[in-house]
Amino acid sequence: MRKLLVALIVLALVGIAADRVAHVLATNEAESRLVAHGLEDPDVSVGGFPFLGQVLQRHFDEVRVRATSLQTESGRAEDLDVTAYDVDAPAGGAVTVGRLSGHGTVTYAEVLRQAGVEGWELSDAGNGNVRIQRDVTLQGQTVTATATGRVEPRGQRLRVVPTDVRIEGGGAGAAALADTFADQLALTYSLRALPEGMTVQRVEAGPTGFVVTVSGRDLTFSDLTT
Repeated sequence: MRKLLVALIVLALVGIAADRVAHVLATNEAESRLVAHGLEDPDVSVGGFPFLGQVLQRHFDEVRVRATSLQTESGRAEDLDVTAYDVDAPAGGAVTVGRLSGHGTVTYAEVLRQAGVEGWELSDAGNGNVRIQRDVTLQGQTVTATATGRVEPRGQRLRVVPTDVRIEGGGAGAAALADTFADQLALTYSLRALPEGMTVQRVEAGPTGFVVTVSGRDLTFSDLTT
């Protein structure tokens, strides 16, 4: 009986070791594919056990992907953290995801670059709002306009809507004219085309940029074929 128990323990340990090896090989392969699709320093982790069984079925209960950045032709996002559930990755077919949630940051510099504007400054104003600053012309003089803006997701775009506009150095009449510059302090940033079924849930201003939170259901990624 003792020999039988030892044999069972050895077999169990071998099974666990094989499962971990399969995990490492599969996540390394996934990370290589993600690098090819524009992600920098991706880290893939897979939940559930046994992992080897998930590999054989090509169905994964939970997959988390973190990356330093994502660079595409249409823009750049940083500090990505996305978790997908109920993932099917058939050989030679599109990857499908039952449910997904995550977030990433679009830096202020990236927003200004995409908007094609110069001489603007964006910074964190606290409480999820952004501080906007730029030079404007008032009565023939160049003055500085500042505003606190709220960020609104509008479909595939982020819209910065300025509030509480103030004019610095414009004299006594500047305060009365401040609201007329609100449109000149508005910004729109187009997000990368999101897959069908994915939506922007929330956008907040953070220390380095806009933190975009997304979620989705029943997603298909045809460009991540395995």
